[in-house]
Amino acid sequence: MGQEKGFVRLGGKPLAARVVGILDDVVDETIVAVAKGKTPLYRGLLGPEVIIVEDEREGVGPLEGLVRAFETARGEYALVSPCDTPFLRTAVCREIVERSKGRDGAIPRVGGFLEPLHGAYSRTVCLEAFRTAIERGKRKPVDAYPGLDLAFVDERRLRELDPDLESFWNLNSPDDLEGAKERLRTGPSGK
Repeated sequence: MGQEKGFVRLGGKPLAARVVGILDDVVDETIVAVAKGKTPLYRGLLGPEVIIVEDEREGVGPLEGLVRAFETARGEYALVSPCDTPFLRTAVCREIVERSKGRDGAIPRVGGFLEPLHGAYSRTVCLEAFRTAIERGKRKPVDAYPGLDLAFVDERRLRELDPDLESFWNLNSPDDLEGAKERLRTGPSGK
């Protein structure tokens, strides 16, 4: 995107602030994991009520952010989402959280692929699994899944809550951003 993705503006609001606003309707506390040295930037963007944690190690990938957030979180479960999903729906988040109860977590499956950065995880169990994966040189959340009791939220159920699966639309390029702006102008599915 040519800049810090969380600061990219859509509809007059930074992407990170949009996602935090959506998650605030579902979670008891909001923790944002950022790269080393980015806390002051995000503090100014998100305000004092959002907890910000920084990666301690560089080059570890998303597992590092999850570990840092899970170390700080107080709840039994942690719902995660990337900052570049501006059309995330609270109903989808609530379904994922509900499916995680009594398990080690719940992960959506979209287009035959897992969406680990949209999951809900048992904080203490998965914290240990993620730490172990990092120690073994792994970088992806799915690398920590063997041995975990996970529920998978199928695409059919997700489409009942989000027919076009816009909750999983990541903005990764200027073209994606233009598409998101058009989506805001026209509404879901071009309507």
